[in-house]
Amino acid sequence: MKRLTTKIVIIAIAALVVVGIAAYFIWNKIKADTTNYSQVVTGEDIQTTKAVESPEPDTRSEVAVPILMYHHIRNYNDPADEIGTNLSVPPENFKAQIDYLKSAGFSTITFSDFIAYPAKKLPEKPVILSFDDGYQDAFDYAYKPLLANGQVGVFFVIINFLDRPDHMTKIEAAEMADSGMEIGSHTLDHPDLTKLTSEKLTSELSESKSILENLTGKKVISFCYPTGQHNDFVDAAARDTGYLVATTTQMAISSTSENKFTLSRLRINPNDSLTYFADKIVNYKP
Repeated sequence: MKRLTTKIVIIAIAALVVVGIAAYFIWNKIKADTTNYSQVVTGEDIQTTKAVESPEPDTRSEVAVPILMYHHIRNYNDPADEIGTNLSVPPENFKAQIDYLKSAGFSTITFSDFIAYPAKKLPEKPVILSFDDGYQDAFDYAYKPLLANGQVGVFFVIINFLDRPDHMTKIEAAEMADSGMEIGSHTLDHPDLTKLTSEKLTSELSESKSILENLTGKKVISFCYPTGQHNDFVDAAARDTGYLVATTTQMAISSTSENKFTLSRLRINPNDSLTYFADKIVNYKP
């Protein structure tokens, strides 16, 4: 009887050891599987979310970023309207240009990507496509081809021109923002900012920003000076309003080292051949 009792005790101890070992391995497995998750508490709800990895920094001391400037994307040639003609790039030219950028290894980025440098690595060959004034043809013949190509652009819209004939609608601007395009401010009414009172300047900068943010549900960080007119006072006002970048009409290839409130751009003209376009965005000299 004593021998039987001893045997039962030994079996029980062995069973406990096996259970303990199994529990140890199961616990470590669960711990390993949940290492990459963190608990986020929102009100009474607890959600499990995967931890976000830190972005890879950019170790390059400077990165060239050509910022291309477009207005109309349309077939237009009126000798009586030289300005309108010069601001109009034919849709077939534009499509050939974005196809070239893609095949040549250029990656379209937004200004949100631009200002993330150097904390976040930029593509090897970044380029920004910007469109001024918010024309309807920019929605029809720039936004849609970009979206189909998996590319992005930055559209600077004039708030009080939205929903007017020949301009995109508020709904279309919101659609573009939802699709990954960046919507920037081009003021309320497109005035020469250097000639405004301080009060009116503040209104043009801050109200346009606030309206766009309410319209798109996204932070508006980019601004475009109407007709490129700006000075130190205007630059400081744009910065104080909360913009992080502002573009000019100064012709040059921009880079990450350039003053963020006097960014140069490259105007794309209606008669630029694809060969000239390809050379301009890499080798242009003022």
